[in-house]
Amino acid sequence: MFRYSLLSEPIEVGFYLAQRFSIAPFINALEPLRMANKISGETLFRWQLISNAGDPVEAINGMTVMVDNSIELAGFVSNLICCVGFEPVIPFRDNVKDWLRRLDREGAHLGALGAGSMFLAEAGLLDNHCATIHWQYQDSFRERFPDIRLTRNIFEIDRRRFTCAGGTAAMDMMIHLIRLHFDSALASAVSDQFITGEIRSADSQQLRFRRARIGINNGKVVSAIELMERNIEHPLSITDLAAHANLSQRQLERLFRKHVGQTPVQYYVRARLHHARRILLQSVLSVVEVGLASGFQSVENFSRSYKALFGYSPAQERNLVQNLQRRFGKTGDHPL
Repeated sequence: MFRYSLLSEPIEVGFYLAQRFSIAPFINALEPLRMANKISGETLFRWQLISNAGDPVEAINGMTVMVDNSIELAGFVSNLICCVGFEPVIPFRDNVKDWLRRLDREGAHLGALGAGSMFLAEAGLLDNHCATIHWQYQDSFRERFPDIRLTRNIFEIDRRRFTCAGGTAAMDMMIHLIRLHFDSALASAVSDQFITGEIRSADSQQLRFRRARIGINNGKVVSAIELMERNIEHPLSITDLAAHANLSQRQLERLFRKHVGQTPVQYYVRARLHHARRILLQSVLSVVEVGLASGFQSVENFSRSYKALFGYSPAQERNLVQNLQRRFGKTGDHPL
């Protein structure tokens, strides 16, 4: 929940904007607060936009956003929400970590949108908390922070922490918080203004429409794919996959060829390689560690398979990412 001093005072919310932040979840989090004020006819919320040095911030889509304060001049922020982009592998500057930790010691409630959960975890501020993050970063998050209780829910609220999967989940979380602090009528009215339809609860799953996402309608095949995705580091045999689906190995292979156009082995290897690529681009794990985390016991086999699918070896891919990171740096400083 949000922190507030008196019921008669507006709830203060700060949005920390990192360079190259993702603008969609930011807008989806801010607009419900504005609409709650408009519908109620009262100033229920006040907000400020904050950047590291107080300079304008470039969003990942190229838009430039003016901010109200630097982290030094923002003062105490009762509720701070971290908005970052799609490069969570990059460590952010020590003064930002120190600022977040100071706010925490002073009792602030800290939140994050999408990959921003990586931001809080990097500062040690999600330890012993339940959190979530966009599904694209789940694999690398678990590898980097195995002790944090990570879920696949669209948002999580745990004591003084609130995190969401990003995208439209940011609006779900904010409408939920409006309901908690005020009432269901106001939350529903805000939802109606944005034509969101159903207000999703926290435990709604990010990938609930898996069949539509992967374009496969056969339940046996979908079940086998879900089992593959849950067993990446220690791959199951095709015999085991078939047994879980109550099929023979030959039946499972026939279904995969019909509905996927690949054998189960081919699909499984590709799934593990895509898993590996996410970790490689979002973490500082070595190529060997990435391969092991993706079920490859031989680094040579991993590198060869990776290059066959993506056109680059894992080491080449890592170098490309590092060059991209340097591109957004300024005079040696990290853009965050």
